[in-house]
Amino acid sequence: MVDTSPRSEADLIDLAYPCALDAVADIERRHIDARLAAADPEVRQAFSDTVWQVRDVMGRLAVLGELAPPPELERRILAALPDERAERSSTRIASWRRSLRWVAPIAAVLCLVIGGSVVTAQLLGSHSDPAAADQVHMRTVNGSFAGGGLLVVDASPELGRAVVVFDRVAPPPLGRVYQVWLVGSDGRPRSAGLLSDVPSTERPFVTGFRSGEVLAVSVEPDGGSDAPSGDPIVGVTLP
Repeated sequence: MVDTSPRSEADLIDLAYPCALDAVADIERRHIDARLAAADPEVRQAFSDTVWQVRDVMGRLAVLGELAPPPELERRILAALPDERAERSSTRIASWRRSLRWVAPIAAVLCLVIGGSVVTAQLLGSHSDPAAADQVHMRTVNGSFAGGGLLVVDASPELGRAVVVFDRVAPPPLGRVYQVWLVGSDGRPRSAGLLSDVPSTERPFVTGFRSGEVLAVSVEPDGGSDAPSGDPIVGVTLP
């Protein structure tokens, strides 16, 4: 009999975090899917929303992930590690609760957030001003694909990085690939990369850019092209 108590529903929604990070085993995922199937629609929606939000954050953090961390970040991490005595004590613990298996991946996300804040401050030249991080913004621009679906780009003009995601976009035809282009004021497109897979919130495409450039996508032969072989199927102007 499936437990449908409020506490059980809360526990189920909590499991959305490790699921979003792919930090559960296949057998656990099947158990979670079974519980979701028996849960109320509101619980299923809350679970789905949580997964989407976590993966959206991961996609946004991909921008900061491309930047080299400052030298003092390693020192701070090493200083936070336990000493040898604490490490020896930890080895005597026989086991952890199974639900804590996903703490490490989530802690990694938090480290990225903390590290990203330090990197942002360094880029802005202000380690002492906490408000400096507020000067870095992710601005979202959208464009509709000619064949259906949406291009979603989260761009940071301050960092010169853009996170590209396709929403409800079909894969390219067999033997073809999506190619991303950046077009400046001179009107000359330069290739930003080929997409072997449709970029998603879990695996976004990240590129550098200059403010005011147009990010466009075209369908090209397998292996890509030196210049677009036809009109782009979608394009947006980057902030």
